[in-house]
Amino acid sequence: MTVAAMQGTHDRLTGSRAGIGVALALLLAAGPGLADVPALTVATEPAQSQQAYQSRRVFVGRIEALRQSDLGFELGGRLERVIVDDGDRVDAGAVLAVLDTARLEARRAELTAALQQVRADLGLARATLARTEEAAGFNGVSGQELDEARERFNALQAAERLAKSRVATVQVDIDKSTLRAPYAAVVIRRFADEGQVLGAGQPVLGLQEDGPLEIRVGVTGRGLDGLRRGQRREIEVDDRLLMTEVRAILPVRGAGTRTVDVVLGLDEDDSGLRPGDLVNLALPVEVKQPGFWLPISALTEGVRGLWAVYIAQPLDPGSQAESESAGTHRLARRTVDVLHEESDRVFVQGLLRDGDQVVVDGTQRIVPGMVVRLGVRRTAANNDQG
Repeated sequence: MTVAAMQGTHDRLTGSRAGIGVALALLLAAGPGLADVPALTVATEPAQSQQAYQSRRVFVGRIEALRQSDLGFELGGRLERVIVDDGDRVDAGAVLAVLDTARLEARRAELTAALQQVRADLGLARATLARTEEAAGFNGVSGQELDEARERFNALQAAERLAKSRVATVQVDIDKSTLRAPYAAVVIRRFADEGQVLGAGQPVLGLQEDGPLEIRVGVTGRGLDGLRRGQRREIEVDDRLLMTEVRAILPVRGAGTRTVDVVLGLDEDDSGLRPGDLVNLALPVEVKQPGFWLPISALTEGVRGLWAVYIAQPLDPGSQAESESAGTHRLARRTVDVLHEESDRVFVQGLLRDGDQVVVDGTQRIVPGMVVRLGVRRTAANNDQG
């Protein structure tokens, strides 16, 4: 139990102690004339042991976009133009930035001319091969000349394919000098401006997908026990409560944090939420610890900052008076350790046994050894033991 929670409990339980003097007076007067002084009536509840209790742990997570990328060119070069700026929304395939392609275009022109030269030579070789094959039909040329014509034609065909692939390679580099959006997104950062010479892969723009958001929460310990894919869980974001669905529980634990990432999808309107916002996910955790649930009103201050409760023990039959107003039980103090606190009850360990009648109200009016009568008792039927 935290110091702050214990201090809050302390404040609720202390208050005015003026009634103790009256209770002491009654106790002192109850010796020789037990039948003459009406005994104080107290409300009690039977203690019932539990083997575990449910605690509530809050895990902090972060809202994220489904996709986020820092985009750069595959090739280095001088940045000629950036078309978008921070905050702009872009469609998939939209042009974002362009490199200077003057050198590539000059290279493409050079290779295109070489391709045309090869095609001219190939046309001549095709015609020469046709005439040679025709002459070979009536033994006008030797077999050597025919082979040479065929090999010349084949070599120029290969040269044409090589020249075409070189032109295509330069064209690919020119195309890659235009940076396009891989998906519909929002520009969240601009890393470079016009005129800057970039290296290959150097980021130019940061994009964040313009679409549904997801939540990633690191969960530790027993918090994972009750989570299943497809479950609906409530999260808190800036005092807003939203419903989410468990989409994935990653099968790996972080080496540094020792947490397992749980991915949640929002199934409500996510307007007003931004990636980076923090969320709280509350999960029930079962703590296997024996103890007793008691109303918080049953606690009283003990010695040295400890907590205590009063139990009502039956008097010996011979010591009970015949008057209906006479006491039937004597109060004893039992020190307890508070393990967990909720709004109106606490889970405690201490010198309690099943069936002990614990005083659950008016502890400011009683002291140890006081003789009392039992009033309305709370039972398991009207008390939620959780």
